[in-house]
Order: sequence, then structure tokens, then C-alpha cells
Amino acid sequence: MQISDFNISANTGKPILNNVPSTSQQGVQQTGNISGNAQITQGAEGQLFHGQILNITGDQVSIMLDSNQTLLAHMGESVSLNIGDAITFQIKENNGSNVVIRPFTESAGAMKDNAIFKVLDGNNLSPTAKNYQIAEALMNNNMPVDKGTMQRLMQQSYKFPDASIDTLVSMNKLGIPVNEANIAQYDAFVSNNHQLVNNLNNMSNDISDFSFKMLSDITASGTNNAEASMDILNFNAKLLGAISDEVDLADTNLFKQDISTTENLQITDNSITMADTTGQTIVGQEHMGSIEQLNAGDIKLSQGISELSTRIGVSEDSLNSIFESLKSMGIPEEQLQKLADNSDSTMKLMNNINELLKQTGAAELDMNELKNFFQSEGYRELLKEGLKDKFTLDGNNMKNPEELDELYNKMYEKTNNLMEAFAGKGGSAGEQLTNSAKGMQERLDFIQNLNNMFSYAQIPVKIGNNEMNSELFVYMNKKKLMENKEDVSALLHLDMDHLGPTDVHVSLRGGMVNTKFYVEDETSAKILDEHMTILEKAVNEAGFSLKNEVIMREPTLNTSGSMVVDEMFGVDLEQSVKRYSFDVRM
Repeated sequence: MQISDFNISANTGKPILNNVPSTSQQGVQQTGNISGNAQITQGAEGQLFHGQILNITGDQVSIMLDSNQTLLAHMGESVSLNIGDAITFQIKENNGSNVVIRPFTESAGAMKDNAIFKVLDGNNLSPTAKNYQIAEALMNNNMPVDKGTMQRLMQQSYKFPDASIDTLVSMNKLGIPVNEANIAQYDAFVSNNHQLVNNLNNMSNDISDFSFKMLSDITASGTNNAEASMDILNFNAKLLGAISDEVDLADTNLFKQDISTTENLQITDNSITMADTTGQTIVGQEHMGSIEQLNAGDIKLSQGISELSTRIGVSEDSLNSIFESLKSMGIPEEQLQKLADNSDSTMKLMNNINELLKQTGAAELDMNELKNFFQSEGYRELLKEGLKDKFTLDGNNMKNPEELDELYNKMYEKTNNLMEAFAGKGGSAGEQLTNSAKGMQERLDFIQNLNNMFSYAQIPVKIGNNEMNSELFVYMNKKKLMENKEDVSALLHLDMDHLGPTDVHVSLRGGMVNTKFYVEDETSAKILDEHMTILEKAVNEAGFSLKNEVIMREPTLNTSGSMVVDEMFGVDLEQSVKRYSFDVRM
């Protein structure tokens, strides 16, 4: 018999007799019906009970309860029922005179239902839907179903009503403290939205927006030009200081020199006019050599900017735009040359720019011109790149595992600096920045919780101008590893521009490295095949031999984010390839 929404109404009391056949053969069972119905009417909404289908006649269903009493129900809508089925029902509605019940789970087997009900009964727990779900989740995770655990999970489910029972059970199994922040991080983790690079991109945008808002507020504050200009430079210095290391700070003596001989320099046709050190004006063709020197200076500065672009990984066009803006603000070319030659990182460049503008003298700078410079797209991109440099590892130079610990500590420290320096400032932009910084710290805390239980690391990597999230999971205490104790295995995941998502299983036994690359399409497989000799050469130079396979991923293979946790809990790689990433360097 087919039923669409699994609803069955079980009338109680006198009205039920209107639906019961009045033949004499029904006399004995009718008494049982009333007892079974009377029992159900005492149940609360949401309560579960178990029964076996005895008979189906038209829209009438006879159900034998576990108490050996018979419940006679009237089917309001169609459901798939067969005589002999053992089904768990839930009380959907109970208004005292009419009870609406429905099959609780169409796919649950009678053996599992019976086991769960026995466990609940053995712990003196009522068979409510919530208790059933908690007990089922505990059993599915091979965890003890005892009264203490059930009560703890029940309390957690009431305290965090938006958290699923499966999430709470998994976090308890892992030993992860159950709080609002960790629940959010766990859900992000299993849904594959947990990458630190995503946090970093969001926070860099929020810092840029916060800076834009603060600079606008300063110029709109009504202070005079000199004070506003100095406030802008002080704010920018404070912002850079929160995310800079000591090596990034500007050398305050770098730009200190007498620049009076170039301050009033003007070029007209083939003549040059400039004030000498005594203030007298010198004009004439004899100074044509100075024009040639200026042209040579332009070429030298252009070369310096080009070299700076290569050194810090910022496009030459962006740097030219920034240097042209500084030149238009009256910064002499000699000082710009020093700026280009003495900046070996993005953060160093920004600190040097701020110091150079300070030494120019706030009174000499127009506050709106200064604000527009720091709000320009070029400088905002420079600020974002500077933050990414600080919060990522260079994929070309990763050698010492301790670099990762240092990176985590640095990220935590700098996010803390930002929150402390600008708490309560910048309105909604400041609040968003605080939330981003706090979210980054919560993600780092969660990663540390995982790392306490697994050989797991998440590494934001920067290769060239591109960032990629990278994760490494090393297999520990797996059954097959216990059988082959000499093996060391790791699962990697790469998200590359040309290869797409690529899963790599690496195992080492003795001097043999075995790799399996799982790719999405034939094009990616071909690229790997064509370049595999590079990997083989690197492995051989490290003193190992390489055995490699490139495998097309099955279209039906589940690679959702939830598989990350499954892999950590012991799901075999051959059953499902998971989403881990790491830049392989051998």
C-alpha cells in the first residue's frame, strides 16, 4: 500500500469505535485496540514506539505494539506498508482526542531499532526522537551509549540547537571542546570551506576597507591640513606596525639628507633653472649636462623599479603607478631611487613609503592628495599583498618543518595586534576587520585541536603571485599500516591552475616511494605523464626510487568536504579519495 507523507492517524477513546468493524469476530481484538490506543494517547509529541504490521484492510491498519497490545490506526494518506513489517513510529501530533503518527524512518531496519530501544530502555531513557537520534549517532560512531554520554549530548544539543547531532557526536569522539566557535569551524571543515587562504583573502579585503574608511574619517574630521596629513601618516604607520616584523620597519636615517638643490628645479626647453645652496638662481646652457643627468636618473629609476618588481613579486605596472603618484606629490627622484633600492619586501616598501612621506613634512603635503594616494587601487593592492606575504609560506623555499609553527604563531600574533590596535574604531568596517581576525584565530585553534590528535597540517602557500591552500595528512595507526609497520603514507591535495583538483597518495617503504595521482580528466593525466620524469629525477637525487601511477578519478567517487574527517577516522583511500592539499617538494 503506497503512502506519500507517512501520516497515519490513530484515534483514541470512544471515537475510535466508529472506525472499528462491529462484527462479533472483532470483539476480543477490539478490547486490545482500545488498550493499545489508550496507551498511545499517553505519549508525548515526538515520542517513538515500535510495532509490527498485523493486518491491512482498506484504510485500516492493525499494529502490534511491543507491549503485545494492538493499535488500530486509520490511514489518512498513502504509505508503503506490508503485513509483517516491523516499523518505528513517531507521535507527530497529540491533542488528547486524536493522535497522528508516522513511520519514523522508512529505511531503518528492525534489528537496529530494537537495539536502540533496548539501549534506551536499559539506561532508563524515554524513546523520544532526540534520544533515538543521539543513540543512533553514538552507535554509528562506535561510541558507548551510556546514560552519562546521552545526557551530555542532550545538554549540548539544547545549548547549541543549530548544531546537528552528528556534529556533536563527532566532536565528542575527537575530544574537541564543544563551543560555538568550534562547532562553526568543524562544520566548515567537513563542508570543505575551512581553508586558511580563504580567511586570508577575506581579511586582506577587510583591512583594505577599514583603512579606506579610517582615512576618509580623518580628512572629514575638520582638522587643518597639516594635522590631518600627520594623522593619516600616523594611522598608516600604526596599521603597518600591527602586521610588520622588525625587519620590515623603515630605516629612519635612509631619507635624511639635504635635498634643497633639487626642490626648486625646473626645466624649460633647453634651459635649466634651479636654486643653488645660497638661494641664487642659475640659468644657462652650461647646465645642459644636468638635463642629461636627469634623463639618466629616469632610466636608473626605471631599472630600479623593474628590479624591485622582481624582488617583491608585485607587477611593474603597479609599482610604476605608485612611484608616479609619489613623484607628483613632490618627492625627489633621488629619494625615489633610494626607496626602490632599499625595499626588499612588500611590507618594507610600504613602511619606507610612509617614512619618506613623514620626512617630507606633513605641512608640505595636501591631506586629500595623501588620502587619495593611500586609497588608490595600487596602494590597496600593495597592502593586500603585504599581508599575504606575512601569512603564507614561500612554496619555493620551504625546508624546515618549524617554519609552519612560526607561521601559525605569527598569524595569531598579528591578528591579535590588529584587534588590540583598532578595537571599537572604524564603525562597521572595523567590526568586520575584528570578526575576520577573530575568525582566523578560531581556525588556527581548531587546526591545533586536530593536530593534537592527527598528523595533520594546513599550510597556506604562495608560489609566485598565486596563493594555494595546502594540507597534509599523514596516516597513523591504520590497520594496514599496523600490518606493514615499515610503511609511511601521506595524502596530499593540489588545486592548481592547469591540473585542477589533484589528489596524491604517497607511501614510503624502505627506499621506494610509491605515488598515485588521482585527477579529474585526461588532459590533467597527460600533463602529469609528460612531466613525471622531473619528479622521478628529484626523488632519485634524494636517494630514493619512484614508482608512480596516474589514475582517472571515478565520476561517482565522493570527494566532498565531509570525506576529510572520514579519512582521518580510518576510511581506506581506495574506497574514497579525499580533499587534502600540499605542495610536494622532494
